[in-house]
Amino acid sequence: MTGNLAAAHNTRAKGSPLSGKHTPGQFGLPRYSFIAAAATLLVILVAWVAVRATGPGYDQAPVLIVPPSSPVADAGYALPSTIPVVAPSPVVSSTSSRPVRPSATRKSVAPTSAVPKKPERTPTPARTASFTATYRTGATWDRGFIGAVQVTNTGRTAHDWRVSVTYPSRARVAVTNVWNAQVTHAGDTWTFTAADLAPGATAAFGFQATQQSRDGARPTGCVVNGTPCRIG
Repeated sequence: MTGNLAAAHNTRAKGSPLSGKHTPGQFGLPRYSFIAAAATLLVILVAWVAVRATGPGYDQAPVLIVPPSSPVADAGYALPSTIPVVAPSPVVSSTSSRPVRPSATRKSVAPTSAVPKKPERTPTPARTASFTATYRTGATWDRGFIGAVQVTNTGRTAHDWRVSVTYPSRARVAVTNVWNAQVTHAGDTWTFTAADLAPGATAAFGFQATQQSRDGARPTGCVVNGTPCRIG
């Protein structure tokens, strides 16, 4: 039994191609660790060269930007928690400090030429009414007579009318009775009036009078609203 084990051992020792050499598993892990370390060192070296090539020079210190909300202690002293903001100083102008007011825009007014005024026309009063009248002497006697007057409105509007009859002073005529009119007198003139008369209408009135002479029945004047009457 012992001789068989020895023979097998000798046979395995002679027949194995790796006899006298280390197996790959004995040195594989250190080799890979060395390669990884070399690669890491190479990356650090390349990064350092890149930083040196693109970074600030030796004589320029790096700028440290510290946000107000996160204070950072550096170089042995503490930075303030907030960065003070300094308001800009007002700019003092050499000119006057009074505000400049915009000048008022002047409107150019064209000179108005003197235009001669047209003469004002005096308005012609509207002719509201026009009358005609006819005087006649009716019955007569030694100390009296009867007079009759017919009045016509020839205008376009209704209007009242007024008939004035004047007699000679020597006749001393006095109206004692009148119909279809109202009568007043001033000296030898007797005035008869009535209400409105429509356009185109005719009114008649009469009166009875006394006299001191026979020729006193004929009047010396008669007008209706300023227009002479016809004496028949």
